[in-house]
Amino acid sequence: MSKSKKKGKIIKWIIIAVLLLLVIAGVVLSRLSNKSSGPVGTYTSGKIKKQDLYKYVTMSGTVDGKSSVSITGDPTLKVTKLNVKKGDEVKKGDILCIFDNTTLQEEFDALSASSSKTQDAANYSHGINQRNLEKAKRDRANAISQAQQDINDAVAKRDQAYADYNAKIQRYNDINQEIDRTYAEMIDAADEEASKAAEAKWEEFKAQAAALNAELEADHAQLAGYDDAITAANRAYDTIVKNADDALQNAQDTVDQEQYAAVDEETTEKLKKLSQQIDDCTVIAPIDGIITELNISEGTLPTSNIIMTVSDASSLIVRGKVSENDILSIIKGMSAEITASALGKDVINGKVERIEMSSNGKEADGSSSGYAVEVSFDDSKLLLGMNANVKIVLDHKENVLCIPYDAVQKDENDNCYVWKADKTAGNNYKIKKIDIKTGFEADYYTEITSGDLKEGDIVITGTYNVSDGDIVALDTSEE
Repeated sequence: MSKSKKKGKIIKWIIIAVLLLLVIAGVVLSRLSNKSSGPVGTYTSGKIKKQDLYKYVTMSGTVDGKSSVSITGDPTLKVTKLNVKKGDEVKKGDILCIFDNTTLQEEFDALSASSSKTQDAANYSHGINQRNLEKAKRDRANAISQAQQDINDAVAKRDQAYADYNAKIQRYNDINQEIDRTYAEMIDAADEEASKAAEAKWEEFKAQAAALNAELEADHAQLAGYDDAITAANRAYDTIVKNADDALQNAQDTVDQEQYAAVDEETTEKLKKLSQQIDDCTVIAPIDGIITELNISEGTLPTSNIIMTVSDASSLIVRGKVSENDILSIIKGMSAEITASALGKDVINGKVERIEMSSNGKEADGSSSGYAVEVSFDDSKLLLGMNANVKIVLDHKENVLCIPYDAVQKDENDNCYVWKADKTAGNNYKIKKIDIKTGFEADYYTEITSGDLKEGDIVITGTYNVSDGDIVALDTSEE
């Protein structure tokens, strides 16, 4: 090859190298020009704060009384006097309404007038009837006492069952944490012997978790039975009270009707029934409370056997539903925050009073329609029937340095970092990558446990294609 050809080839490569250097220099100069001439873009931002962080489960519900009584009436009798309206407050023993008893009274008077008896028979019968009346009083007191004890026993068993179930759930969660911990030890073990020891612990915890999970499933299947037992005990109580009252009234009627002892058994029974029906025409409030349902009006016949409902307003709750995704996070006794449109900006403190650990049906897609939760409170500003929103506090941490969660980025090694923005001129900021570690996570903010950040520092929120040292403009409207 001639010297001229070699020289030409060298010149060619020199020209190519120079051109590449010029291109690279142009890109670098352009980049430097952009940084010096203006921001590369406008981005959203947030501030580092110190504040309390909370984890919540939210629920919407209705204010209700802890207990209520449905009152029945004879649908064949007209209402002659109605003393209450829906929403009225009543006291136990108040006369709520009166039904027309004219026909019943006339029938009773006519039947009574047709009966007669001798004085001797009256004296003999009086002794028997008086003893029966005293016995009815004793029997009523004993039966009601036993029925109340049955309710107390059923409630105690139900509460213990739920407490045991929730304790097992906590133990189950603790074992799962041990499973994760021993698995990490097994993976990170320095040698095979340590790995096998960790694996043995891991397998043991897995077996414990499986056994406990089986217990939880069996216990959960029985929880509804405890609630049913309370319902049955309350119904039995109501039946016993009614039967005892009826027995006492019958005994009293027998004493009162001794002047008609000569009448036959059929007449006696009819008189008793008529007397009870006449008494029932005057409807008395069974408890202190609020009229929450009213199905009658004065001068008309009832349209339903249940004429009204009285709810106990002395002890109120918010009753709502929680999804199956959140129900296992809630424990009886957890604190709660209650808000309502009627309260304005005020917040009422409450407490989880009861968790119904069985679903109330299914949605169209087959998922649970929710689990009933009751939250008690002492504030008197809310009224029966009002709508309320509840935040059940799962966990919280006080006065921590925190950052908007969407400001936290992760690199290819899953390490966390943020873009800190330092003001330069106008609305321009120079950004810098800051490595951080995070801790407690709330709904919007995340705790910062380490990193070169302090309260009041500004960071970019969201994910953007930026570089260390870039000049940016910030939208601070959401800070």
